[in-house]
Amino acid sequence: MIQFDKNTDSSDQTILLAKSLSSKFKPGGIYGFIGDLASGKTTFIKGLLSGLDFIGMVNSPTFTLINEYDAKHKVIHIDCYREKNISRWIQLGLYDYFNPNNIVLIEWPEIIESILPKNVQYIKFENIDTDKRRIRSL
Repeated sequence: MIQFDKNTDSSDQTILLAKSLSSKFKPGGIYGFIGDLASGKTTFIKGLLSGLDFIGMVNSPTFTLINEYDAKHKVIHIDCYREKNISRWIQLGLYDYFNPNNIVLIEWPEIIESILPKNVQYIKFENIDTDKRRIRSL
């Protein structure tokens, strides 16, 4: 279980925070990122992937729904914001991603919470000011 509660004052600080925590994100782990639009979820994920030795573009899968990255470990980045139909997620093979080899990162997990395993660790993102965020494990 990852435990932290930090404030960041910029996107760069959010990336550095995630990079510093990246070794705690382990294969088999499922992590849910909760927060409003533009609260730093995707920026944090960019930092995580950097810390896991991924070199390349990291984009939110808002329209593609799922991005896969070959980093130090296989990372699956899921964004549920635009697809609220649970049956569609099952048809897309969501359950296949929940295996001991993948690190699964889910933005907007509350949308599919009813089909998520019980072992999801949640991380909350809160806007405090224009660029200031509180990021904490729950």
